[in-house]
Amino acid sequence: MAYNTVHKMVYNTSYMIEFLQHNWGDLASALGLAATALTAAWAALNARSAKQAAIEARDGIGRTLTGVEIQKAVDLIERIKERHAQNRWEAAADRYPDLRELLYNIEARLPDGYGQMRNELTDAVTQALDLEISVIRHPPSESAVEMLEALNEIQALLQRIASRLNWE
Repeated sequence: MAYNTVHKMVYNTSYMIEFLQHNWGDLASALGLAATALTAAWAALNARSAKQAAIEARDGIGRTLTGVEIQKAVDLIERIKERHAQNRWEAAADRYPDLRELLYNIEARLPDGYGQMRNELTDAVTQALDLEISVIRHPPSESAVEMLEALNEIQALLQRIASRLNWE
């Protein structure tokens, strides 16, 4: 008996037409639901891809800006060391606020996972302030060698950060 029903459904055109006339709304709803589900899944996948692309672009821009600021800080430290070598203490003291600002900016732009280097940058800002105060005292309370070593340490930290940023 089941065979006859299936046979009628498949091979009897008038039965198919009658079935569609009575159930076309249900079929259209089922097709619409399937299309909606597929579209929603496709949109969700594209949204994740777009979000990931935006995050990668933001991080790339941040790394580039940080790299530029690191280079500025390294160059500024070189100019400060030159002024120290020339005993131009006032001119050197004028550059320390710029150095501290650059170090703050670099620290703020560091991505997650740079906790130790972030702490070292905080220490470097304090060290730069101490050097500035020392230079303002005329003559500096620290020896020129100690000041040079401190500036070299800050430069080395900046170069380690730049190197790590370039490898990520």
